[in-house]
Amino acid sequence: MPPNIALKREIDALPWFHQIDFGNGLLSPGRIKASKIARMSRLIFDRSIAGKSVLDIGCWDGAYSIEAARRGAARVLATDHYVWHGGWGDRRCFELARAHLAPQIEVMDIDVRHISVESLGRFDMVLFLGVFYHLRHPFKVLEQVAALAQEMLVVESRLVRLLSRNPLMRFYPGAGLDGDPTNWWAPNRACMAAMLRDLGFARIRFQHPDWRLRRGLFHAERL
Repeated sequence: MPPNIALKREIDALPWFHQIDFGNGLLSPGRIKASKIARMSRLIFDRSIAGKSVLDIGCWDGAYSIEAARRGAARVLATDHYVWHGGWGDRRCFELARAHLAPQIEVMDIDVRHISVESLGRFDMVLFLGVFYHLRHPFKVLEQVAALAQEMLVVESRLVRLLSRNPLMRFYPGAGLDGDPTNWWAPNRACMAAMLRDLGFARIRFQHPDWRLRRGLFHAERL
């Protein structure tokens, strides 16, 4: 079946970060390619989430929210604020993808600093991907986010490769980290694991999702 020409025009008019597969050979443009999203999804959702509730914090265009719905999550709530209002992205991308691929996904425009059990409730699985190192006060926000995770919190972050087993985190003023003035902190692996344990997670699983070993993916489990 040929791609929908009207839909293609609508897609091409928007500034995408995630390359979303709309089916029938129709892909959005995007910095994060569909192949990488598929690979990351296999790492993030490394066990069944069928029937689970999932919260995706900092969802951007919604690639991982859509993947959670596709994998049978009973409820998916996608949140963002900074990307949709800070000139990085456009909520219309998320809404277009949701409308065509997973209309059951719930959405909330909320700043990560205002996330709490009172504002969102609790979820079986919470995704906190690519957000931590953009925070001025990362451990405070991580504590707020952790309270929402009933079973598992998945954190993906930029890391610093310090040759130490001690928990350490480096502060980057200005644009010192990757030339991006919104990057503030990079923990080492030991630091992120220690913070997650301090917040009540009994088991921490770690993977490097990139070949340059600059980033870390942590599955923090309550049980």
